[in-house]
Formats: sequence, C-alpha cells, structure tokens
Amino acid sequence: MGFLEDSHNALWVYGSGGLYKWTGQRWSNIGDAAGLKDGWATSLLIAKDGAFWVGTHKGLYYRGPRDRQFISLERQGYVARIVQAADGSIWVAHFRGSIDRWIPTIDGPHRSIGGVTTTGVGEIRFDSLGGLWINGLGDGVRHITSESIQKLSSDPPSLNKSVERFSTAEGLSSDYAWPLLIDREGSIWVGTGGGIDRFSRSNFTPARFPSGVHDFSLAAGADNTIWAGSSSTPVMQLKDDAVATFDVPPITFATYRDQKGTVYLGAENGIWRVDAGRPTHIAELPKGLFTVQAMTKDKSDTLWVSLNVDGGLYALSNAHWDKSPIVGTPSAMFTDSLDRVWLGYQDNRLAMIDGSDVTTLGAEQGLMIGEVKAFAQDAGRLWVAGSRGVGYVDGSRLVMVKLGSNEPLQDVTGVVFSASHDLWIHTVAGVYWIRSSSVRDAISDTTLALPYRKFETQDGLPGSSSMAGPSPSVVKSTDGRLWFATSNGVVWLDPDQIISNPVPPPVHIQSILADGKTYPIATVVDLPPRVKDLRIRFSVPSLVMPSRVSAKIHMGGVNKDWSDAGALREVGYSNLSPGRHRFDVIAANEDGVWNTTGDHVLLEIAPAFYQTVLFKALMVLLALVVVWLVVMLRVRQLDYRRRLRFEVQHAERERIARNLHDTLLQDFPALLLKIQSEVATLPEDSSERHVLNETLGKARSLIVESRDHVSSLRSYDVADLSTTIASFAREHASAAGMKLSVSVTGNQRALSEEAYEEASFILREVVLNACRHSGGDRLTIRLDFGPQALCLWVIDNGRGIDPEILEAGAKEGHWGLVGLRERARLLSAQLDVESRSGVGTTIKLVIPRRSAFLPSWRSSPGR
Repeated sequence: MGFLEDSHNALWVYGSGGLYKWTGQRWSNIGDAAGLKDGWATSLLIAKDGAFWVGTHKGLYYRGPRDRQFISLERQGYVARIVQAADGSIWVAHFRGSIDRWIPTIDGPHRSIGGVTTTGVGEIRFDSLGGLWINGLGDGVRHITSESIQKLSSDPPSLNKSVERFSTAEGLSSDYAWPLLIDREGSIWVGTGGGIDRFSRSNFTPARFPSGVHDFSLAAGADNTIWAGSSSTPVMQLKDDAVATFDVPPITFATYRDQKGTVYLGAENGIWRVDAGRPTHIAELPKGLFTVQAMTKDKSDTLWVSLNVDGGLYALSNAHWDKSPIVGTPSAMFTDSLDRVWLGYQDNRLAMIDGSDVTTLGAEQGLMIGEVKAFAQDAGRLWVAGSRGVGYVDGSRLVMVKLGSNEPLQDVTGVVFSASHDLWIHTVAGVYWIRSSSVRDAISDTTLALPYRKFETQDGLPGSSSMAGPSPSVVKSTDGRLWFATSNGVVWLDPDQIISNPVPPPVHIQSILADGKTYPIATVVDLPPRVKDLRIRFSVPSLVMPSRVSAKIHMGGVNKDWSDAGALREVGYSNLSPGRHRFDVIAANEDGVWNTTGDHVLLEIAPAFYQTVLFKALMVLLALVVVWLVVMLRVRQLDYRRRLRFEVQHAERERIARNLHDTLLQDFPALLLKIQSEVATLPEDSSERHVLNETLGKARSLIVESRDHVSSLRSYDVADLSTTIASFAREHASAAGMKLSVSVTGNQRALSEEAYEEASFILREVVLNACRHSGGDRLTIRLDFGPQALCLWVIDNGRGIDPEILEAGAKEGHWGLVGLRERARLLSAQLDVESRSGVGTTIKLVIPRRSAFLPSWRSSPGR
C-alpha cells in the first residue's frame, strides 16, 4: 500500500502483509509481538514527534515516540488515510465514514470534538496554507480552509458548514476521485474516473453577482459594500457575498462615490443617491437625455453630470439642471483634493474647473492620453488614464509613464492606488501592478521604465475590460480590496495578500543530438569532429503557469551574454569550433523567481586532423617556406635585372671607350706630334715657342687623363669602396692643398656592382668638385655601414654653393647635380645637399640595404 522512511533512515512498508521494517540488512515483521494484531495495514503516519500511527482494515493503532508496543485507539473499520496538520493534530479518514481529529498529549492521544462527515474518502492532504483537501468516492472534491479549521476549537459544528464542494457541476472531470497530490509549487492534483484535474490558487475571487450580467459600473459603498449598475439588470448591492437588488432600472452606466462616501447612481430614469443603504431618486434627467456617462461633485455640493454621448455637461444643484458652457461631453470626471473639477474627453483633451476659471489642456500642451477613461489621486498627485496610457499632472503638462520590457501600455479603462500606494492599472490586455517605490522612482526620473507584474486570464481574470463600457473599471472598497469589472463578471483582489510562486523552477538538460545522433548526458559529453548541427533539449517543469515560464541560455565561446530562450525548450548551434564548450541554462517561474543555478553540460568537440595544433603549425611552417621561396625568387629576379642592366651599361661604356680610343686617343697624339714639329722650327728663345711648349705639355696631360678615364670605363672589378675613394681623394686633395680625413664605421659588407659603380662615381664627382671649386682647406669623407642602409658623407669647409643654384637644383648649362641625383635614383637612394656661404658644403648619400649590399648567400667566398 505504501512506504515511509523514519528519522533513522529505516524503511517502513505497509500493505496486505502487515507492517515491515527494513534496516539495511533484513526485513522485520511488526505484528502481534508489537501489539499490531489486524495483519493488513492500510495506512501509516510517522508523526513529527516520532510517534507511529497505523491504520488497518479494522481500526487505528498508535505507538508513542518512546514506546515499543502499539495500542488500539478505535475499532471503526477501514482507515483510508492518516495525515498531520501544521498544529500537530492528527486527522484520520475512514473509508466509509467520518474524518476524525486526534490531539496528541502527554497522557496519550484523544479524539477531538468535531470532525468532517463524509460518505466515502479516498485521500486527504493538507496544503501549504493549512487547508484540508478531501477526495470523495462519488461526491467529488472538498476543501476546508485553514481559517475554518482554526475556528474548530471554538465552534466544532461549523467545520461541516464551511466545506467547499467541487463536482462535475463546477467543472470536475468526474465525481469519483481518489489519488490526491500536492506538488512542490502548491498546486493540487486530483485523479478522477474521468481524468486529471488541477486546483491552483488565484489572486482574483469572483464576486457573487448573477451570471450573464454585463457592462458593470461599480462604486464602493460603506461597510465594504459594492454597488453595481449594468445594462441588463437593476442596480445591485454586494455585501458579505450576498447580493441585493433594488428598483433602480437597467442601463445604469455611471456610479460615483463622493469624498464623503455618498454613492450616486446615474440611471436611465434619473439620478439616485444611496441613503441609509437604499437608493433614493433625487432628480429626473433633462428632457431628451437618458444616459449618464460620468459624475462628480464639487465643494459646493454641485453634481456635475455628463449626459449621452454628445449631450454635453450639466450641473445639478438643488434638483435644478444647468447646462455648462464648456464645450464637449466628458467621458470621465473627477474632483481632486483641492476641490478642482477635472473633465476628460474622448478627443485627447482635459479641462480643469477651479471656481470660475477653466483651463484646457490638449495636444498643443503636449497631451498624449487619447480617450480619457479614469482619474485617480495619490499623495496629492493627480493621475489620468486613457486609451494611450497613463500619466500624472505636473503643473500645466501631463507626464506619461512607461512600462519596462517594452510592454505597451494602452487601452486603459481604470486606475487606482491601494492602501500601500501601489499603482493598479486595468487595461483591455489585463491588470498591471506597479509597486509604490517604482512609482516614486519614475516620478523622480521620467526616463525610467516601471517594473511591473501583469495579471491575465491565467491569473483568474474571467474576461477583459471594454473601452466602450462604463468607466472606471476598477474601484477600491473600504476594506482595501480592489474590484475589477470585466466582460465576464466582477472579481476582487486583496492587494495585501498577493499570491506569488516562491519556488524557482527546476531545470534539466534532457538530451544532446549531434548531427542526428543522441549522446547520453554526462559531466562531459564527448562529441566527434566537424559537428555541423548540435541540438540541446532541456525542460523547465514548473506547472503552475507553464506558458509564462521563461529560460535563458549561454554557450561558452559562442554567446557573449545570456540569450533569452523564452518558451523554447530546444536550441541549436551550427559548426561549433573544436574544444570544450559549456552550455548553461537558467529559468524563471511565472512570477519571475529565477533558478540562477540551473543546469549545465560540458561539450568536448574533438578536432578534425586539419583542426589540430600540429596541423596548424605545419601549415604555418609551410606558409613561411612558401613566402621564403617567393621572396628568394623575387630577389633573384631583381638581381638578374640589375645584372642585366649593369651589363648593358658596361657594354655601352666599352663602346664609348673604343670610340674614344679609336678617335680622340689615336688622332690627337698625331696632331700633337705635327704641332710639335712646327714648334721646333721656331727660334729657341722666342716667346711664341715657349708658350706653345707649355700648351703642348698641358695637352699631353689631358691625353694621359683621358686614357685613365677610358681604362676606368673598361674596369669590371668591385673593389673596397672606402679604399678606392680614399685613394682618389688623397691624390686630388693633395693637389688642391686640402687636409683629408676618411673614416669608416659599422660592419663592412660586400657591395653590389651597381652600388659600387654608382656610389664610386658620385663620390669621385663630389670629391673632384670639392677639390677644384670649394676653395676650402679641409675635406672629410665618412662611410657608415648600417644595418638598414649605407650612408656616405663628403664635407668641405669651402665657400659653399650659391643658394640660387641649390634652389633651382642645377646651374644653367651644367649637369653635375642633375647627374648625381639621376645616379642616386638608379639605386633608390636619397641624395641631400646642404651648403651655406662661407661655411662649406655637406653632401649625404643614403643607399637602402636592398640596393647597397649583396645578399649573404651571394657574398660568400664560393659564390
């Protein structure tokens, strides 16, 4: 029949074989020796004090916490169930009989006066609030509230009178009910002959107005009463769940309670006032008008009434009607604590009457309320509700408030503040509850969105409010309860007793599918390489309102932040990278209580061969090798091009050298010999002979110099640049009377043929110009073999170069500087000339490494 575990972890099993105990080693039968004689144990309770209560098919047995023997308490037949209440009392249900209450005492348990009379019991259980649920075998489900049970000691007979009954007439699937379960969230589950039924607590309680009534107009009367007009029944009064009907005819769309607590009713046949609990007719409506839209009363006891849809505004004073000159028919009216009358219109307009002054607010003043439906005041601040939302009056403007989570606030039909200053908003979409602290924050900072809790049909609202129906659609009774008029009746709510589900929902990852294959859930789930389609299914078994249960997910390495999964219970990922990924899921119940621990799983995705570190390292190495080969190929191509250009240059120089040798150097000496023979005929002491001999000497020197230049054109050797330049400079500096200084820094490296050739020419030309034209007495040559470039300086302290020539870049008719720069460009080098008059000239040549030096593989001795 069942089993229980005691405080010592021993297992107790009861059934048709009696009562047995399992201690971890063997079974022990608890029977005649322990005083338990009936053999068939039908129920078992181990009480909070450790006492044992055993029901059998014949009666009830008891064993105290420190006793070893059972005693018989009663012999009244089959005991169906034994449960313990929160106060420690023991409730014993008989299969065909009553439910008795037993009180444990020091002298032993005794039966309490008063119980529950039944015809048959399948199961009983206490819920978390202390209420008792009874499953009957043929008469449905019964419920006794904790308040009724608490009155048992003072009024025992009242217990049976307070039983709530649920049968097929109330929607139960069958009147035959046996299994009964109370889950972790407090819901009551009942198994019947027709199915499974669930009972859950609701914040809204239906008012006991007759069914079928619609278009309710509500007003709170004295002593917690509610007055209700409608379009289908006479005016009703609800007090203590009892409804009284009065002779105020239907189509009573306006009910109003003034600041003194007096209730006014606007009916088809005039205005009624509630005096001493009964309506009294005080005035007929103006001729031709028959529908009251709204009412309010000012400090002079004038009743302002809005009539028909387009009838206008009237003032009722001393049973006399006066039509107001204020244009329009208000859809809502209110008198604030300063005795100012506020009028709200359908066309996004407010009017405020303060004595003889009337102030109008509309779209020009920033009003965005739409059709005004209701007013409310709290802490001296006036609030306005309409089709476009809710706002409060701040001076001459209306400040609209907004809800969090981008929830639209519109189609508002009523607004009210509870005794704790919480804001309640009734809309076509449901009821919004906003705490007073949030309201204060929103007033302090108008940019803030209001956090809220929303109530809908699932929370017990039987229907929605109507924008076309009477307003306001919510009122507060004198006991603090809030009453909401809907399309399917009126419900009330106690704002101080809001029911919330405090239990965070459990979260379970159920399955993992990778490319269609299911993998068992483990601490670490190993997945194959190249997973293209990964699907993770999880559950959030919160059963109070499953449609409102929400979840958030996070996949490490994929999501930076948590993602809102909403009602989804399966998520998919494509082409996850290899390695370890952590998937987390958390969830919240319908009231926003989060299970922040949730559930998680570690996924280990194996890498494919091309995703391994070794493969990637090999690919990087291969890429480097390819890059190196490409660079070397390019270097060889550039070297080949340079060599080809150099060979062309040498061929051209050899051609020039041959032409000079075959023409100038062959014919010019013969010409000199002929001149010399003519000079010899002149007298030795003649001045003409002397001058001609000097001229012939200079001509012979030019021929020698020309032969040297022709020889240099045919030279192919790449000598040491510093030695070559030093030798050249020494010869010419000495002839010019200049002191020479040559220095070399850095690690000397082999030069390319092009660099040597062009740099030698440039330096020779610069040195020659310095020796011939500078007029200085010092010449400095520096060579720096740097890691990135070859730098060469030639510095003299002569007269310098004319600034105009430097600015123009050359002297007209001369090509020296132009030639130097052209040769520098052949090496991609930079040539800088600095000169100041009377200070000297500095010429700097910077040849980049790629043009200046031979590659290491070409500079080796064996190349």
